[in-house]
Amino acid sequence: MNREFSGRLREQWASARHQWDGNRRLRLAVLAIMAFAGLHVLAALDDRRIEAMSRYDKDLQLRERLQLVAEQPEWMERASEAEAELAMLHRQILQVASAGQAQAEARAWLTEFAASIGLAETSIKVENVLDVPGREELRQVLARMDGRLPAFGQAALVRGLSRGLPWIQVERLEIDQTSTPRVSVVVRFYYKRAPVDVTATGQEASP
Repeated sequence: MNREFSGRLREQWASARHQWDGNRRLRLAVLAIMAFAGLHVLAALDDRRIEAMSRYDKDLQLRERLQLVAEQPEWMERASEAEAELAMLHRQILQVASAGQAQAEARAWLTEFAASIGLAETSIKVENVLDVPGREELRQVLARMDGRLPAFGQAALVRGLSRGLPWIQVERLEIDQTSTPRVSVVVRFYYKRAPVDVTATGQEASP
């Protein structure tokens, strides 16, 4: 069986070799295909080389620009000002001692805000308090407020919501197109955990 198979392979190889030797067009066609494939590979390698060089040039230019910026003293002053503003924002955030206080503060803010813009048929729902990933000192509360705005009350709504930034952020805002539009707004509140008074906690726990 193996001998027959080997014999067939030798016959097929001999036939293919005979056709290769006797067919000039076949040889030229194969050579043309190989040459085309080689050129295609070279072109692809050249494109990659050009792309890598272009990326390197852009990175080098960016590095030079950053170095020039770093050498300018006004940028250091701006960085210091930005740090001071960030510290001020952190001081402005409201501190809460418990999850219940965070929920109460969120509800109170929305209630007062709804009254200030003349919102009617007001419905407020406050969700559970959650931790802020990566920021152990912060808590977050998601709340939803629904109601009906007075005529042309959309501007007052948007202005009032923007005043709460950055610690009160709008997640979703829906307003219909009627003369006294229905509005639905989902707001995320951020609060800072109040420092725990260990002495007071121990006194409360003692009999």
